[in-house]
Amino acid sequence: MSDKSSAEDSHVTQAAHVLSDRKVRQFLRKYYYIANEPSLVDEYDDLFTEGGVFIIGSRKATGREAIRALRKAMWEEVPNRDHSPVKIFSHGNHDDDTELMILGTASWTYHEGHQNIADWVAHVKLELGKDDQIRCSYYQIIMVSYKSLDLS
Repeated sequence: MSDKSSAEDSHVTQAAHVLSDRKVRQFLRKYYYIANEPSLVDEYDDLFTEGGVFIIGSRKATGREAIRALRKAMWEEVPNRDHSPVKIFSHGNHDDDTELMILGTASWTYHEGHQNIADWVAHVKLELGKDDQIRCSYYQIIMVSYKSLDLS
C-alpha cells in the first residue's frame, strides 16, 4: 500500500478500535482504501452485497452494477478524494458490529483546481456472505458540513 493508504489505515484503525470484530475492522480498512483510489473503482462494487444500496445525497444506486456506475461517474468529477473515519459506533447491541454509524472527514479536488472539505456521517449495514466475506448491504452518506477552497 502507498503512504496515503498507510495514513488512511491509521485513521481507520484509530476510529475502529472500539469494534469488537477484527473482520469488521479489516473490512473498513479495505473499504476506505478502495474508496480513495480511482484505479480501484472496479473493485468498489465487490464491497457490496448483490442487492446492496449506496446513497450519497440525492444519488442512490441499488445493486452492484448500479453502484459501480455511480462510483465511476463520481470519479469523473474529481481526480482525487480522501475519506478519513474519525469515530465508528455500533448501533444497538454492544457486541453487534453489523450496523454502524461512522463520523468522518473527506476532502476532494475538482479538475478545475478547487478543493472541498466536508464532515460526514455514514449509516452502514454489513452482512457476512456465504463466502465468509463481509459486504455492505446498505451505505448512506450524509454530508454534515461543507467548505469549498479555491486552490488555483
